[in-house]
Amino acid sequence: MIFWSKYSGIYLILTGVIHNLIGFIMAWPILLGIHQDGWFNTIESSAGIQFDRSAILWFLLVGFFWMLLGYLMHAWLQQLKKPLPNVLGYGFILLGGVTCILLPASGAWLFLPQGVVIVLDNFRGIQQRAVA
Repeated sequence: MIFWSKYSGIYLILTGVIHNLIGFIMAWPILLGIHQDGWFNTIESSAGIQFDRSAILWFLLVGFFWMLLGYLMHAWLQQLKKPLPNVLGYGFILLGGVTCILLPASGAWLFLPQGVVIVLDNFRGIQQRAVA
């Protein structure tokens, strides 16, 4: 296993934490408005959806899902002692690459090295099994 790949899950957890810290800081007034309105049904009302509130909800949910996926990846690596599935690495590269093209000034580039490390770890494992 490549040195960096055994920490892939931790890196994704940290990515989610940083993502959400930025979200909380940048959208604090919006979150405060949600709180002042009592939380329940404060994203969409009869007047329609409030897109700023919807955007921060999904922004934060994505960050929390990254943390959960990172935990799952870390548990996989620690318990199974096997590389993460190649499809995950290629998915990170594809989604990170597309997002970098659409939104260059974002943190999406963080997914590119994570994907490369996962793919390289699988490639290295195939080479080692072929030699053995």
